[in-house]
Amino acid sequence: MLKNVEGVTAVDERTVEFPLYGRCHFAAYTDPKGAMISTPNRGDDVFGSVDWHLRDAIMMFRDFGDGRCIIYVCPIKPLFSIRTIGHHGVRWEDVLELAKFKHVFRPQ
Repeated sequence: MLKNVEGVTAVDERTVEFPLYGRCHFAAYTDPKGAMISTPNRGDDVFGSVDWHLRDAIMMFRDFGDGRCIIYVCPIKPLFSIRTIGHHGVRWEDVLELAKFKHVFRPQ
């Protein structure tokens, strides 16, 4: 999927370089309500508590379930103040509002 976004280079399985947006944590989500950005009982529920919080942004992949997919790139820190889903997730509407980059993939 990322080979279809110009300028994105994989660093490892959870990190990409995206020159306009820096080093991004990459995560895939398919929940229709939103994206989990922290996990109960993992100790990552406070911004800065794990190493990926220090990256420039988070790149989130969303599957709509109808053949369309979208990639969002958001700054990480602001997401922590808007977690509402089970206190660890953010709503897609909020992600869309904060996203610095979005790209929709449509079925061919």
